Amino acid sequence: MQSESNISGLIYQLAKLQKYFLNQHLSNLDLNSDQAKVLTFIAANPGANQRQVSVELSRGPASVSNLIKSLIQRGLLEKRMAPHSERERQLFLTDEGETTAEQVRDLFQVLEKAFAANVPDPEALTVTLKQVLKALQ
Repeated sequence: MQSESNISGLIYQLAKLQKYFLNQHLSNLDLNSDQAKVLTFIAANPGANQRQVSVELSRGPASVSNLIKSLIQRGLLEKRMAPHSERERQLFLTDEGETTAEQVRDLFQVLEKAFAANVPDPEALTVTLKQVLKALQ
């Protein structure tokens, strides 16, 4: 049983609160967390293909295909033929997709500010958490 006072218990509680916050606000944008991940990935990597999205999300091709189709139907993403290949399709955000991706980024910035404002040395904590993450992988 996890205790709320040990390190792993506290990290677990923070992760639950973060997930709740994100899900609450993403639902206001009519997005789920996977759709938000796709939008932020494409915003950072315009012209990425479906395979790259699959790798980024650690999801199967069929699952990612459905995510992409739903975002295209909503007018947030578009596919274009890759200039170097007649078979490859690249993914780009539409104007509405750019706006939505920016709103998702804003949510993450709110979280980041809340964490940073309550941690005396955010850089040191970041280094420590990266070390713990690496050790657990």
